[in-house]
Amino acid sequence: MAQTTPPPRATVPLRILIVGAGVAGPATAFWLSRLGHDCTIVERYPGLRVNGLQIDVHDAGAEAADRMGVLSEIRRRRVEEEGTKFVDVEDRVQAVFGRHDGKKQALTSEYEIMRGDLCKLLYERTEEKVKYRFGVSVDDFQNGTDGVTVTLSDGTVERYDLLVGADGQGSRVRRMMLHQKAEASYRRLNAFCCYFTMPRRPEDKDNMATICHVPGQRFIMTRWHTQARGQTYLFAMSHTEELREALKKDVETERQAFTRAFADAGWKVPRLLEDMQTAEDFYGQELVQVVCPNWSLGRVVLVGDAGYAPSPFTGMGTSLAFIGAYVLAGEIASHPGDLPAAFAGYDKTLRPMVEKTQKLPPGFPGAAFQETGLKVGVLHWTVWLLSGMFQLALMLRLPEAMSAIGKWFPGKAWALPVYDELEAVRPKNPYPI
Repeated sequence: MAQTTPPPRATVPLRILIVGAGVAGPATAFWLSRLGHDCTIVERYPGLRVNGLQIDVHDAGAEAADRMGVLSEIRRRRVEEEGTKFVDVEDRVQAVFGRHDGKKQALTSEYEIMRGDLCKLLYERTEEKVKYRFGVSVDDFQNGTDGVTVTLSDGTVERYDLLVGADGQGSRVRRMMLHQKAEASYRRLNAFCCYFTMPRRPEDKDNMATICHVPGQRFIMTRWHTQARGQTYLFAMSHTEELREALKKDVETERQAFTRAFADAGWKVPRLLEDMQTAEDFYGQELVQVVCPNWSLGRVVLVGDAGYAPSPFTGMGTSLAFIGAYVLAGEIASHPGDLPAAFAGYDKTLRPMVEKTQKLPPGFPGAAFQETGLKVGVLHWTVWLLSGMFQLALMLRLPEAMSAIGKWFPGKAWALPVYDELEAVRPKNPYPI
């Protein structure tokens, strides 16, 4: 008897509320709306957040973006960064890593894009099927056996089949879901960072990301995304108590705390601190990892940084947003009418990869923050050696060796699963690579 293909399992459309219009929220809505579910995204900001600095996708994250049909568009809108160089306080080059084209991670990849450009791209790909409500946030929710009742900041009370928290590292949905255990979901790395954009000056001639390590457990990074504008990142593992307290207060207090922490750093820092005082997009934060014992409770589930922010030291935040959205949608599609089973599958499939990704290489993040000039010199020698290995791999065309830096993080070797239900609704790649 000839075999026949079994009919697709019936799916009852769900009414879904997604909190957060960054990357994870729209990526989740992309897949769930294509599966026929009714998706609404609420975003507490009055409009689409098009600010933010440079991010990238790679490895399984690039594959997930590719299955959405947006990877080639990410490349088209990419920042034309030529590579990454390390310099000392006298601006002498210590090591250079060229851009690595392909899905494997490198310090500068083929898929570097400004966060705002990626948010606009995902909005464009979802706005026809997904309802967006800006200037609205979730004040409270009540789980039920057959739905979740949500109280919104505009005073409305609405009922949904599913609430998805995709509201970032500081997720309010996660805090409400975990209650007293919310603070325990943060793994502190005792490192701090601030970001801002600044005007490009005539002396800023190349399109290289530049990293300068200085004594006192600090380093500075600059990048250039247009002919007129660039980005500054100040990282510190010193002045921890002052910075932690400042981050509980207003932006001006944060600026002054970072100014004091970097006042004697040298290099181009005086100019950068001057630009920081007037930067309208200044943002400071403590670098943490989000480690949740459970990503779901009843009819509430977390995705992306809200559930498992890995920290910038892994380079995997945006990639995990794409991956998490894909796996969550795939598990919901694989378990029609059974959200508990879908959430269990989501956890079982993704958690091993998240845990490996969050496991930093030996010595990190401390290895990137050296106390003395001598130790900074040893660090420069190490990156010089790595850059030589990188260049040799490029010449010999050894793709695995070229991604050696990425292999420090074992989570990146993870293979994205294939869900037949998502394959059936994925775009026919109208934007080929």
